[in-house]
Amino acid sequence: MSFALIAGACSKKDDGNSVGTTGSSPAADTTAAGGSDTTAAAGDTTTPSNGTDTTVGADTTLPAETTVPVADVTIGGKLVVSGEAEVANAWTPAAMQCDSYCQERARSFFDPVAAFGADGKVHPYLAESIEPNADFTVWTVTLRDGIKFTDGTPVDADAVVYNLQTTGTGLLISKALNDVAKIADPSGATNDDGTPKMILDIVKTDDKTFTITTGKNGDANTPLSWPGFASALTTQWGLIASPTWLTAVAADPAKASAPIGSGPFIVESYTPRDVLVVKKNPGYWQKDANGVQLPYLDEIDFKVIEDSQVAEEALKNGELDIFSTSSAQVVKDFRDDPDNFPMTEQTKFVETNYLLIDLAKPGPTQSALVRCALSKAIDRQEVIDLVAGGLTQIANGLFSPGQQGYLEDNGFDPAQDIEGAKALIEQYKKETGTSSVEVTYGHTATALGDQAAELYKGYWAAIGVDTKVDVVPQDKFITNALFGDPGFFIYGWRNHAGLTVDQQNFWWNSVSGPPDGQLALNFGRLNDPEVDRLLADARSNPDEAARNKAAEDINRQMAKECYQIPIDYTLWGTPHSPKVQGLGQTVLPDGSAARDGAGFSGQFWVNSIWIDQNA
Repeated sequence: MSFALIAGACSKKDDGNSVGTTGSSPAADTTAAGGSDTTAAAGDTTTPSNGTDTTVGADTTLPAETTVPVADVTIGGKLVVSGEAEVANAWTPAAMQCDSYCQERARSFFDPVAAFGADGKVHPYLAESIEPNADFTVWTVTLRDGIKFTDGTPVDADAVVYNLQTTGTGLLISKALNDVAKIADPSGATNDDGTPKMILDIVKTDDKTFTITTGKNGDANTPLSWPGFASALTTQWGLIASPTWLTAVAADPAKASAPIGSGPFIVESYTPRDVLVVKKNPGYWQKDANGVQLPYLDEIDFKVIEDSQVAEEALKNGELDIFSTSSAQVVKDFRDDPDNFPMTEQTKFVETNYLLIDLAKPGPTQSALVRCALSKAIDRQEVIDLVAGGLTQIANGLFSPGQQGYLEDNGFDPAQDIEGAKALIEQYKKETGTSSVEVTYGHTATALGDQAAELYKGYWAAIGVDTKVDVVPQDKFITNALFGDPGFFIYGWRNHAGLTVDQQNFWWNSVSGPPDGQLALNFGRLNDPEVDRLLADARSNPDEAARNKAAEDINRQMAKECYQIPIDYTLWGTPHSPKVQGLGQTVLPDGSAARDGAGFSGQFWVNSIWIDQNA
């Protein structure tokens, strides 16, 4: 998500090369056909001489010249966009169950506290600076002056702290912030059982400034060194809404469909599963390097088209201007027509497409014998050839190339081995006294998803495993995994983009994986004390080499146990009409170039896009 669900993660669709498909999440270098670098990444990678990651800070003056040239743009016009999925629980940051397209839309009307630059570092956004103390246990955030939400409410410390507390203590996001210190609510508020209500240790120091303190497992008495903490402020937790609106939503939940932020656009209307219409915010606080008011566009219509092949035809027919897709087959189609439909591609630090197993679900997949057998049975190259157009790279784990912890040899053999798989199934039957093995595989309703499901069913039949295929509505897919729905056993999934393993902490830490029936960001309910130990080391060890080793050891441990079944690495493409200009040319408030996608795979910033009426 990478906070992928929070960030971004939560990529979650199985479409195209998502032969397994959630994120966010966050991190993919993208190169346009014309050679422009429009990267999307997540993770704070600034490294001082002591080898400790830290955060970029406080330059708030927009220079006359920036790293991204500003063209002679055309002001006005409407952009029509589509994405693969509708959001569940729109549009409060505390409740949105977000994939990449949800994040893209939300960031058109919400500004974040921080964002990723093209340099892979965290840069202040609504913040003027984000600075740690010497041991990375207390972070001081100073906000910019003069920014207002579109309802006139000031974007000040009170507003941002209110957001961070509301979102950060909510059911959805709180588990991702396990190592932020918790304190008793100073108001004296209590829970239903009479115990003190706990809030995050975020303290306002003046109208522009507040501090955030870390604490191991939330213990305020045990500060935790967390060098990469600032990246959390780039995620869904860091999206800031008007507190006046949030208060109104608390009284009347129907108002959640009309969000109010400080972003470049204002929500005009929202029809779920159809279209979100946003109009230009005439008072937006940012200008480009030439002093031109942002955003350039008058309107964006964000449509939902779940099947990328349908979106492909809509773009070719002129019904759309631009969309992002993880369908490798669709990417391949547009590669063959670059003059009519230019396309950027995201290929580095990307998500893994895999089969997500609910490890807490009673049944055969609780056994590593069965999980490894299911994995061995798959002919990954055949899946890629038939479902992904032959374009993607076979994955040997959930760490994609370039990421901290990636290994060419992590002990996992992705080659098909039917006889070896049969032997594991027979061993499982013998050890358990079971006469048959049955599994359930779920995916969303796309033609390519159907094709992938039939391939898996055939592979598993060849080793004596019966498979039930369950087609799951797109808007229930994440929710089912979040709560361990009774029908969630194995889902086609996509997740785990990013630069550092610390970005995956909440996806794999047992603290984030309560039993089925309770909300879990650790969708697979992975509960391995060794993985927990290594994640803690990767978060806080002051030695960079030790953090790298911890990440690699997590990779090896997960491969050994076949906790999930990797298939291939995601390939994202963003084809568009030639009239769409400015893609990947967003400049952050400090004058540096932004990583396109707002730090997440499969999306793009919209405040720099303009329409060339002569194209």
